[in-house]
Amino acid sequence: MRKWIFMICMILPLSLAGCVSNEVESNAFPLAIGIAAEQDGGFHMYVAYPDLEDPDAAEDALSKDAYWDESLENLTEGTELMSKVSSRNVDMNHLKVLILDSRMLDGGTNADCLIQYFREEKDIAWNAYVLLADAEMEDLFSDEVQINACLGIYLEDLIEGWEDIKSGSLVTVGSLVSQYYNENETLLVPVAGIEESQPVVENFAAVSGLRVTGEQSMEEVFASHDSLILFEG
Repeated sequence: MRKWIFMICMILPLSLAGCVSNEVESNAFPLAIGIAAEQDGGFHMYVAYPDLEDPDAAEDALSKDAYWDESLENLTEGTELMSKVSSRNVDMNHLKVLILDSRMLDGGTNADCLIQYFREEKDIAWNAYVLLADAEMEDLFSDEVQINACLGIYLEDLIEGWEDIKSGSLVTVGSLVSQYYNENETLLVPVAGIEESQPVVENFAAVSGLRVTGEQSMEEVFASHDSLILFEG
């Protein structure tokens, strides 16, 4: 449902002529964000958003991504810097997926900075799904990925296609924030990799206290649950 609402919002303005179309194209609507911790400190943010300047965007605004990435000392700089460099207004309200490298969930400084970012970035969508990266982040946020949809939409559809998952149990940004205050809670976070130039999820990471504590295969997780719950107290 969220996908179709967003498609209507994107496609209708693009079908109009003149200043309305130009106004839409002056915005960036990130559907997927990747955040990695750099070894020497700081972070690297990756953003994929619908390429509204693509010639095919008027027919399908969600068929292709444009990308932006940058090293940051503070995550809260990301939106402002992206807006400045791209000359676009960045709107995080439509975010579909957040992809983290495992170093972000260290149970320490990186995790603290991540939660602070969510709390300070008032317009970010807390219902965006959370995944960990089992590939280099630049390989996920790349034109080399062969999918006929924006990365955020593709991964959202993939996760929501798991029939055995209980409604409302998928791990979201809000789930991570909740774990910051409820350390006894354990999350099973999907791990995204690349296979034959397509994003795939083949296992889950167990996260407790905002720290990765283990890993389970897709088969193990689904075999051990009659109706899968991805978080529990």
